Amino acid sequence: MNFSLNNMVAALGLLGVCATATATATATAAAADSSVTVYGRIDTAIESVKTGNDRVNGVNNSDSYFGLKGKENLGNGLKVGFIVESAINSDDGHISNTEFFSNRSELNLQGVFGTVRMGRFFSPSYYAVADRTSLHNDDYGITADALYAGVENANNRLAYKSPVMNGLTVESSVSFHERTADSMDKNAYDLAANYDRGNWSLGAGYGQWAQARQYALRATWSEGDWTVSGYHQRSQDVVVGATEKTNVSRIAVAYTMGAGDIQANFGHANGAGKAQAQQWTVGYNHHLSKRTKLYAFYTVLQNKHGASFGSDDMVANEDRKAVSVGIRHSF
Repeated sequence: MNFSLNNMVAALGLLGVCATATATATATAAAADSSVTVYGRIDTAIESVKTGNDRVNGVNNSDSYFGLKGKENLGNGLKVGFIVESAINSDDGHISNTEFFSNRSELNLQGVFGTVRMGRFFSPSYYAVADRTSLHNDDYGITADALYAGVENANNRLAYKSPVMNGLTVESSVSFHERTADSMDKNAYDLAANYDRGNWSLGAGYGQWAQARQYALRATWSEGDWTVSGYHQRSQDVVVGATEKTNVSRIAVAYTMGAGDIQANFGHANGAGKAQAQQWTVGYNHHLSKRTKLYAFYTVLQNKHGASFGSDDMVANEDRKAVSVGIRHSF
């Protein structure tokens, strides 16, 4: 897929139309209302993690963050909004990355035509597939999906999301390389679709950046206290001059009982050659309120035949086992 001059002109044309509509709405609206909200999540757990032969026990952060989001009603159905979000380590108070708003830094314009987004934000294809399948903990912390192959350049992104059309939404984006050292001089592309109808929710995602690409499909079914979700992904990349392909499948089940829910999921990956990996998690959430929960999870990641799925510091054939007991509060 190539981002040609015609594509650029079309994108600029869309932004020009949006800008004109904004100016018209501002001039004709009798009054515009705006709001800014502080939001976030503090998630801290006592964990015992064994990677290979090394075990670490301690208090760990599980992807805590805080942010600001705001919007202004411009009239005539137009709204402008922003989101800035910073990852923080709840166990020691440090920010998680060098960039302060590393999670998200986005400006958007919404109307009957859909939503135009600009800035830094993660791939919509990931949220359409992997995130929706990780029922137990929103794909965060030590139990996060270690098998899904993300093709991701979150920076310098321009995206368009369609309005809901009979349960279907589609979002496409391009991340411009801008000749920076970490962009490989290649634009990154992403396409996502979600369809919700009755008890079913379906998702699809595609991502491409340089020689890496991924395709994935998801299906989720809910009935009463039961939810079942699963996805299948195919990805490929060029490593040391050779094309390596990976297939990943995952299924997750959740059952709600009163203030609690029981969770279980299993994923399997076939990598290059005979490389294989599997990851499974079982756990329990107890909701003290709509914003606060206690949880306990046990997760196992196993690498075989030269596989090295997981964190960057894991080596071939290394396994990881973890027990996590924590509390999450959202605000």
